[in-house]
Amino acid sequence: MQPLSHNGFLITLPMPLLVVVEDVGWWQGRDGSAVNEPYRTGMNRDHCLEDYRALLLLARHLRMRVQISMVLCEWDRSDGLRHVPTATWMGREWRNPCRWQETLDEAADFLRTAGNHLEIGLHGVGHEFWRDGRMERTEFHDPGGIMRPPGLVRQHLDAFAAIMDENGLGPFPRSFVPPALHHSFGNGDQSMQAILHEYGVRYVTTIFSRARQHTPPLHEKITWESDVLLVERHPALTPWNVQAATPSLPPEGPVASLHWKNLLHADPRRNEEVIARWGAFLLACCREFNRMAAPDTAACWSQFAYHSLATIRPRGAGVEIDIAQVAECSGILPELYLKIRDERHREWQIRNGMMEVIEREGPVSLVRIGAFSRNRPIYLTPWSSRASP
Repeated sequence: MQPLSHNGFLITLPMPLLVVVEDVGWWQGRDGSAVNEPYRTGMNRDHCLEDYRALLLLARHLRMRVQISMVLCEWDRSDGLRHVPTATWMGREWRNPCRWQETLDEAADFLRTAGNHLEIGLHGVGHEFWRDGRMERTEFHDPGGIMRPPGLVRQHLDAFAAIMDENGLGPFPRSFVPPALHHSFGNGDQSMQAILHEYGVRYVTTIFSRARQHTPPLHEKITWESDVLLVERHPALTPWNVQAATPSLPPEGPVASLHWKNLLHADPRRNEEVIARWGAFLLACCREFNRMAAPDTAACWSQFAYHSLATIRPRGAGVEIDIAQVAECSGILPELYLKIRDERHREWQIRNGMMEVIEREGPVSLVRIGAFSRNRPIYLTPWSSRASP
């Protein structure tokens, strides 16, 4: 949506931006793909608590609940994954090589404490799929977007839930990033979304053109099925295996996709240097007039729906915001965000909603609107213009 200029002000439904970090959760860093093990993060060292602290630092810098899409096999305390042989490279001989109780306790405590800043998302148990002991890509779909048998999918999701429980990591995630973006949608009750919904997942991001589309998306960059909302993301901001990456191209869509290694230094004591670069870069992106930092996943997916499907039209001295098309979407919050540039610093009257100023920087305000009804338009008029919309 492009900003609308009217009656001396500029107004827009800004594109939200949420940082989603994939491959969080590995303890071993090395790429084991050459020896039938997972790619992991491709780090030249093992991971440590400082790597989780780096994620928290980024979240605080952006004032955003960053989504960390986790792989959990190396958190398995009980070696329960020996009963899910397709989930790991050891199959029925599984013994977690990273079952370090003190380290797991410390990291789990940290993630619980940081829950207001870091949102655990589902990425996978082992990221890949092992058939008769041989690795295939990927855990839930093959490269052609054909879903693994539903019973095996549920077995993997049950294993993910069990590992979360034994580490006290909270309820099952509400968000999912498909491993390697191998995914499918559009087949309703037979879809991956139908299974994800059973486990409480409501938000998915993937590249639509890389997914198997049984039917086309309902809109170009947003679709939904089984009460799960899927949004389009663009390619990651930097390749998955680049360590301590330097920001360059700005994110195009609602998701700033990164991999854990991108944000980490070879020396974990220097992680903060990498985070400082990314924090400044992403914050500058969010300060653009037609952009905003999303508070969390639910707000991001919802705002992207409003940004994509709602319309703003002049109406008298003010504007009419038509959100009826958004009412069809699954999982959408009744809250939307606007940015208004008004050199006259006027106050506003609103119909069909409540309005709250979240941020104000010079003539630009970021406001949150709680809509009373998504089936009726919202009207905004500067107080100095008394004519009713």
